[in-house]
Amino acid sequence: MKFVFVLAIFIVCAAAVTILKVKNTRQCKAGGGICKQTCAVDEEDTGSCCRNSYRCCQPPTCNDTLQYAQCKAKNGESKPVCDVNEQDTGIGPFCNPNRCCEPPTCIASVDCNCKSSTSSCHWKNEYQDNAGNCSGSDKCCKPCCFTCGGTFKGPEGRFTSPHYPLNYCNEQLCTYTIIVEEGSKVMLNFTFVELEPYFADTVKKVYDGEISTDTLLATLDDGPFEGLEFNSTSNKMIIVFKSDTITVFPGFSAIYKTLQ
Repeated sequence: MKFVFVLAIFIVCAAAVTILKVKNTRQCKAGGGICKQTCAVDEEDTGSCCRNSYRCCQPPTCNDTLQYAQCKAKNGESKPVCDVNEQDTGIGPFCNPNRCCEPPTCIASVDCNCKSSTSSCHWKNEYQDNAGNCSGSDKCCKPCCFTCGGTFKGPEGRFTSPHYPLNYCNEQLCTYTIIVEEGSKVMLNFTFVELEPYFADTVKKVYDGEISTDTLLATLDDGPFEGLEFNSTSNKMIIVFKSDTITVFPGFSAIYKTLQ
């Protein structure tokens, strides 16, 4: 009699466990999940189902297919930090901490216009690339990059004057706009500066927010010097770089970060 009673309890319990397992499987499927032994890296493990060794794996809650398509349409590349002069387009957010980095507005990646050592690169349209590949003592002249500057929207970034650390060209006018998250501020650090002295050739202006005489933080020339830092009072900063028609220098390199 006791044996029959125990057997009955075992059957009832087994049936209850089976019902529970079926219910868990249905719940998993209802949420778009799949019962499998191991969830994929980007899947969410929401608990056991089907069998004790199986897990209910839900698909990723984040889908950034559209963002990647928008980034690619701008010839951008997804990476954690944009390279020098690459513009963070602000496309996102992505499921990972990557940014959409658009290549510089001007890339002078053309071959050298080789000239003899007694000749000079054209003062207005060319600059000399000392690392260029010309035979013997010939110098490498490359076309100037006049579509310079850009807008940088990432939490941090780096940019330089055209062709840095080589000399910029004459008659350059570049505007670099930094826009960080609303409510934050910008820390800008010039890691290197070498411009023509006495403001004769180059003038670089740093504005706190919009361009205005009331928001001008600095006007720089001369050098070389490094480590000059400025902090904004808003989430925007503008840097204007200009050169005249005579002497040229290496220019500047700068980094920026977001301040909370």
